[in-house]
Amino acid sequence: MGIRITSASTPIGGISWEFTETKKKGIKDLFLFLESKRILVNPKEMEVKEWSEQSVIEIKNKLVSIATEYEYSQNTMECFKMMIDTCNIFLDNMHQVNISGIIYKNQKGDWIHSGYASAMKEFRKSFKYNIQRLSEEYQLTFSKEIPEEY
Repeated sequence: MGIRITSASTPIGGISWEFTETKKKGIKDLFLFLESKRILVNPKEMEVKEWSEQSVIEIKNKLVSIATEYEYSQNTMECFKMMIDTCNIFLDNMHQVNISGIIYKNQKGDWIHSGYASAMKEFRKSFKYNIQRLSEEYQLTFSKEIPEEY
């Protein structure tokens, strides 16, 4: 966190300052967090439903936290809201997935449970789109690849 001195008064003394963390730092922190989430960047052949749900809850909480940290543009807030809505939709859709434990992909490369496959596809598609928008707005690079195969 940086501090910028905005004024100084004398002879008694006094200094005014403001914090200089930027909105861009908030987006950079978000990208680092999202790059660590398997649900977004892991194209593996198996997932655990419960871990997926927990990961999405963590992502949603991080989005809310970062969204309230700075005064972001309308475009950025729209991206945050879309990603939060996507998290809620994913979690709602998990109620239809009646498999516990490991969910595997079939020989065609799709998840064996069509409800899980659909939820993963929409989740990753929405995040990929909104991360791209934020990357362009803040001139930042999301260093991980969100797989095309969901």
